[in-house]
Amino acid sequence: MIEAMDVTKKFGNLTVFENLNINVTKGEVLVIIGPSGSGKSTFLRCLNHLESINDGKIIIEGEELDGKNKSLMRKITTKMGMVFQNFNLFPHMTALENVMEAPITVKKENKNEARLKAERLLKKVGLEDKMDYYPSKLSGGQKQRVAIARALAMEPDIMLFDEPTSALDPELVGEVLNVMKDLASEGMTMVVVTHEMSFAKDVGDRVIFMDGGKIVEEGVPEDIFAYPKQHRTKEFLKKVI
Repeated sequence: MIEAMDVTKKFGNLTVFENLNINVTKGEVLVIIGPSGSGKSTFLRCLNHLESINDGKIIIEGEELDGKNKSLMRKITTKMGMVFQNFNLFPHMTALENVMEAPITVKKENKNEARLKAERLLKKVGLEDKMDYYPSKLSGGQKQRVAIARALAMEPDIMLFDEPTSALDPELVGEVLNVMKDLASEGMTMVVVTHEMSFAKDVGDRVIFMDGGKIVEEGVPEDIFAYPKQHRTKEFLKKVI
């Protein structure tokens, strides 16, 4: 589903990561962990072409991301839904309207069909009683669940999550993680950047630990969390668990 080959990303003289190689197979939940500044979120943004890469290749479902071909870029990136740390909901739209917006404007879906789909998705994330609420009336956890429903409304093949619980109060984290667990159990291909180690351990098929723009260690969750090989991995896990 995703192939990143020798990918390099720089901001001016700062190299965020260099010669990064990451593959994700269909239905896999890949969890990326590591300290702040290790390049995790930037890598996600490169996958969705919110950031362009300096070198290497990113291939999504057999098609290479190529910034010069705008129509191909749109086609590829619409296969991916992305959920950010800070929700990014339209404040002047209700939860229902937020979820309906992209299918109508981007995919030119019929308004009634988009509405029915939005209602179904909001019900799926446990917000059937909040459809007519504006974001200002929703809790952080509820906003993030609307954001997940909004991403799903584009019917993506891949879901990218960039620290989706980091802006939430601790008691609201569980409701968002439960929605993500449900998606994983349904076979959605997911790449998740998170500080929630219990999620990585329980839901991830594979865990990558990044530090300083490099993959320090990767493997199945049982190995990474119970038997980490690298000293830096052990050091990090000791601090966060």
